[in-house]
Amino acid sequence: MPTVTIIQRIVPHYRVPFFTRLKNRLAACGIDFQLVYGQEYPGTVPTSSHVEGPWAIRIENKYLTLVNEQLVWQDAWKHAKASDLVIVEQASSQLLNYWLLLYGRFSRTQVAYWGQGINVRARYPNSVAERIKALLLKKVDWWFAYSEHTHDILRKARYPEQRITVVQNAVDNEAFKYAIEAVTPQQCASLRDTLGITGSKVGLYCGAFIAPKRMEMVIQACLAIRRNIPEFEAIIMGSGPDQSLVEKAAAAYPWLHYVGAKFGAERAPYFKISDVLIQPGTIGLVIVDSFVSEVPLFTTDLSAHGPEISFLENGSNGYITPDSLDRYVDAVCTFLNSPAQKHTVREGCRNSAYKYSMDAMVNNMVAGIRACLEWRH
Repeated sequence: MPTVTIIQRIVPHYRVPFFTRLKNRLAACGIDFQLVYGQEYPGTVPTSSHVEGPWAIRIENKYLTLVNEQLVWQDAWKHAKASDLVIVEQASSQLLNYWLLLYGRFSRTQVAYWGQGINVRARYPNSVAERIKALLLKKVDWWFAYSEHTHDILRKARYPEQRITVVQNAVDNEAFKYAIEAVTPQQCASLRDTLGITGSKVGLYCGAFIAPKRMEMVIQACLAIRRNIPEFEAIIMGSGPDQSLVEKAAAAYPWLHYVGAKFGAERAPYFKISDVLIQPGTIGLVIVDSFVSEVPLFTTDLSAHGPEISFLENGSNGYITPDSLDRYVDAVCTFLNSPAQKHTVREGCRNSAYKYSMDAMVNNMVAGIRACLEWRH
């Protein structure tokens, strides 16, 4: 029975269902799987979740700082050395990766990357860390690409096409889907009453309040939409360093409702009563929430989006506008005033929800692992 090991710095809560399903699917294929992971750097998010089962091995990460770069050492060598395939994060900060890449040249163990290809949110794209990442891009036996965006990067770098698996990054949204379907009209009316929403058109922001999410632009966009559409109201959901901006706006404008951070199924009623997602900053997996809830997402053309931006088909399952407040607001207002657009794009969201699901992600990963194990033999 071949053994596959995935090494992760941390396991965020939304990854736990993926690894659990992956373990079960690989076992059904006669492949032994183990996950090795550690803890977050103190005081940072996301935090690392506990994964149940003897196949999930938690180790202690050791964090180091060198010339303004944070490095991490993971004592996972004893778990990786006997594996047929080791899948690591494409991260120049993870010191074990360098030893595994060298070991893979002189052993039967194959080493694969799982990642984005480049760090689109790197503060310094020409830093030593990013240059090392580019240098090692083609040094692995296999690539598990986050999305088609990553696939394009690898093709341009002339990495062998036959050794690329597009995983299509996703989260387990089945529970969220069922929660949305279970929300009744009475619950919607009750939530609207609780929040004091009387307008017929509702915009929702869902995410962290951090600089890349552009909370000031979120608020400015809501104000401009309200000037154009008096029956528009906004819900802002989340928390983070820029929370004071949101709290001040909510205090000044009674039609702008701050509801704090919500997670999982508890978000369902808020999505259910919303017409659009107001997300002008960088986007990631919130786009999958958009598909499942059939609440179209509006964002702007930024270079720092996560790889999930490749899921967005402009005008079909969401919208990406030029990076201009006026153009962004015009697009949202046009949509809110067009029943035909609403019907078309909601259908596009529904179709995309099937394509970018957790089951599809697991299927893609399993297919790639099997192909990689067969490739060297």
